[in-house]
Amino acid sequence: MGWLVTITLILSMLISVPVGIALGLAAFVGMLYVSPDVLIMMPQKFLYGLDSFPLLAIPLFVLAGQLMSNGGLAKRIIAMALIFVGQIRGGLALVVIFSTMLMSGISGSPSANTAAIGSVAIPAMKKLKYPPEFATAVLAAAGGVSTLVPPAIDLIIIGVIANISIGGLFAAGILPAVVNGVAIMLIAYYYSKKMNLPLADKTTTSDKIRVLKDGILPLLMIGIILGGIYGGVFTPTEAASVAVVYGFLVSFFVYKELKLEDMPQLLLNTAGLSGVVLLVLATASMFSFILTFERIPHALAQIIVTYADNWIIFIILVHLVFLMLGMVMDALPAIIVLMPIFLPVGISLGMEPIHLGILIAANVGIGMITPPVGICLFVACGISDVKIGNVVKPLFPFLLFLIITLIIITIFPQITLFLPRLFGII
Repeated sequence: MGWLVTITLILSMLISVPVGIALGLAAFVGMLYVSPDVLIMMPQKFLYGLDSFPLLAIPLFVLAGQLMSNGGLAKRIIAMALIFVGQIRGGLALVVIFSTMLMSGISGSPSANTAAIGSVAIPAMKKLKYPPEFATAVLAAAGGVSTLVPPAIDLIIIGVIANISIGGLFAAGILPAVVNGVAIMLIAYYYSKKMNLPLADKTTTSDKIRVLKDGILPLLMIGIILGGIYGGVFTPTEAASVAVVYGFLVSFFVYKELKLEDMPQLLLNTAGLSGVVLLVLATASMFSFILTFERIPHALAQIIVTYADNWIIFIILVHLVFLMLGMVMDALPAIIVLMPIFLPVGISLGMEPIHLGILIAANVGIGMITPPVGICLFVACGISDVKIGNVVKPLFPFLLFLIITLIIITIFPQITLFLPRLFGII
């Protein structure tokens, strides 16, 4: 039966059936074999996959990102970052990376961050004669890095699936995100200097002060969210509600760029983006049940344990699995299906669960910019109107450096675990 389920899933994906539907079809085939009461069991397992309070943070953070993008907060973050690096060669590319990471500190959705920053930054980069392919590669790479910046939705999902402290994952993701961010900034600066890209227009001191004042409120939003979580004022899920309320108040009453007539479309966009994620979560939960019933996770774990007699070999296998899956499918179902398999093995080999969770999140980030299925790459190409094939070459150095930083974060778990230990989480 396991082979029949696997073949159904592979064939569905080969004929371009959406991942969430493909997982549901494969689970349906499996449940037909498991029980005659398939029409009762399927809804139960579907709802079970969504029956988790922390998952409420996903639509709320997506909505916060929509409010920021349409309410003027995103463009103010870009303007503020440009003050500091605008007179550096390739400064606008550095602004895109820095702004996307700041944006992720509020919305938690890499694709939403890429869209919000890209819609403002790509036209500005084209105006300064940046090659469109290079500009697109920079934007996509920045989106991939943001998977580690709290409150990243992928970290929330990993925490829920593996029963790991979400606050601990948020704290653990900060330093690895900085390492990744610095790495791709160095690449962007090197190629910007090599191409002799122009500098941004100079600004007067009064303009700088004005821009910095405008940027205080978006920065304060990040401080409130992360400070509230780590200070024990509210949970990550409650922080998402705070982000929505704060984003609406600032956009509507302070900047006055958000209108009431904009809200229906923002809510529809939020429902669409959240629905895709939650559908995959629900159907992947059904699929995971079938795998568990067939003891496939147990068999896979036994194979890994047989060949991985220490944590180094184990984590190499984990990296290879997620890097290959990232090339052909969205990483969300892979997290849901494989995380419960890999976590017990990693713990038995002496790994800290939070460290393993961050390594998988970093792999997910790489998958988001890896052709042909990287979602951040798709979003960036859609904004810049550049074909994916034309972006592969300028994107390759960013991918290479992200793999190198992944190796560094793997070898030195202290980078990941320093802040969780400092905050007393582990």
